[in-house]
Amino acid sequence: MKNYKFLVPILLVALLGGSVYKTYSDREKINKQYDNDITQARQNRKLEVYVNAEEDYLDALKLKDSAKLRAELGEMYIEAEDLRTAAKWGESLISEYPKEQVGYEFLIQVYLEQKDYASCFRIKDEADGLKISSKKIEEIISDIKYEYYLEGEYAQVEEFSNGYAAVKKEKKWGYLNSKGHRVIESEFEEAGAFAKEVAPVIDDKGRAFYIDNEGNRKIVIDFVDNIEKLGYMSMDNIFPVNDGKKWSLYSLDSKKKIAGDYDEVSAMGNGVAAVKSDDKWSLIDTKGKKVTKDKYDSVVMDSKGIVCRNDRVFAKQNGYYYLFDSKGNKVVKTKFDDARLFADDGYAAVCVDGKWGFVDKDGKQVIKPQFNEAHSFSNGLAAVRFSNGWGYVDEKGNKVIETGFDDACDFNEQGKTFVKTDDKWQVLTLYLYNHES
Repeated sequence: MKNYKFLVPILLVALLGGSVYKTYSDREKINKQYDNDITQARQNRKLEVYVNAEEDYLDALKLKDSAKLRAELGEMYIEAEDLRTAAKWGESLISEYPKEQVGYEFLIQVYLEQKDYASCFRIKDEADGLKISSKKIEEIISDIKYEYYLEGEYAQVEEFSNGYAAVKKEKKWGYLNSKGHRVIESEFEEAGAFAKEVAPVIDDKGRAFYIDNEGNRKIVIDFVDNIEKLGYMSMDNIFPVNDGKKWSLYSLDSKKKIAGDYDEVSAMGNGVAAVKSDDKWSLIDTKGKKVTKDKYDSVVMDSKGIVCRNDRVFAKQNGYYYLFDSKGNKVVKTKFDDARLFADDGYAAVCVDGKWGFVDKDGKQVIKPQFNEAHSFSNGLAAVRFSNGWGYVDEKGNKVIETGFDDACDFNEQGKTFVKTDDKWQVLTLYLYNHES
C-alpha cells in the first residue's frame, strides 16, 4: 500500500458539519474556480500526485458539494490503495446523501476490494431499505452470494436439526444452535438430533434420556427397562429404543410399545417408520400396523433415522432402489442404484450407473447424473463430491461453493453447514444470511 497521509480525517468534519462554502458575490467566479479545482484535481490524480489531488477535490467540494464528486474523490482513494480512508469517506457519503445511488455503489465497491463481504451485504440491505435500485450493486451481490467464512473445530458433527446440531469435542458431545454458537457444553457420551425441543443423549454413567435445549434432563423413560439407546422423538411422540438386543418403537403418550423386537427400526417420521426382521424391511404407521404387504431389501434413512419425507420413501427391491409414497405405492418405475431421502421440499439425490444426479418428488430427473457422490438439496443447495473433493451446487446444477472439502453436510435455514478438512469439522457460514453486526 502506498504511504499517503490524506487530509480527509481532518477536513471531513468541517466539510460535513456545516456545509462550508466559500462566499463569492460573483457566481461566475465561483464556477470558474470550481472548474479549475476539478481540472487540477484530475490532472494530479492522473499523475498519481494523490495528496495534491485530494486538496484540489476538497477545495472543489467546499464550493459545490455533491454525491457524484465525493464518489470521484473516493475512487481516487481506492486508486491510492488507501481502502481504509475510502471506506470512511464512503460511509460519510451515504450519511450525507442517503438517497443517492452513487454513494452506495461506491461504498459497496470499497468493501468488495477489502473482501469485507458482510459490509457488502449490509450496504445492499440499506439500499434496498431506501428502494434504491442499482444494476452494479446487484451484479456485485450476485458475484459474492456464496462467499463464506469458517469457524470452530470439531472431531465429529451431526446435521442441524430443528435449530441445533450435535458436535463432538474432546471426546464428548454437546450442541450448537442454528447460528453456530455453543449452547450445550460437551458432556455426553452420545447425542442425537433435536425434535420438539428435546434430543436423546447418553451421559457418562450410561443413562439414556432426553434433554431440553439448555441441556437439562427433560424426559426420562421410566416405563421401559434396559435402555441402551434412544432415538429421535417424532412429532407423534414416538421414539425408538434399543434394549441391548432388539429395537422397538414406543409411544410417550400411551407409555406403551407400538412395535417391537426388531433387528433394526427407523425413527417415526411423517407418520411412517421402517422395521427390519429376518433381513427384510417393512413400513409401519403410528399404530405399528404395516402400511403395505411389500417387503424391502433396504430402505434409505437420513441422519435422524427418518425414512419418509414429502410423502416419499426410497426402498430397495430386486437389486434396485425405487421411489414410493407413504402407502407403499411406486411413484415411478425408474430404477436407481442408490438414493438419499428428500431433506426438504427440494430435490433428492439419486445414483444411476455410478454417478449421482437429482430427481423431484415425482421421480423426474432435474439434474443429470454427473457427480461422484451427493446429498439431497437442503435450503436450496446440495453437497456434491467432484474428483477433487466436496463442494456445493445450486438447483440448476451450477457449482457455487468451491470443491476440495473432505466431506460436507447440509445447509440449515440460517446459511450454515459443516465441512471437513484435514480430519476436522468446521462451521461454514454464508455471509448472505449472516452479516448483521
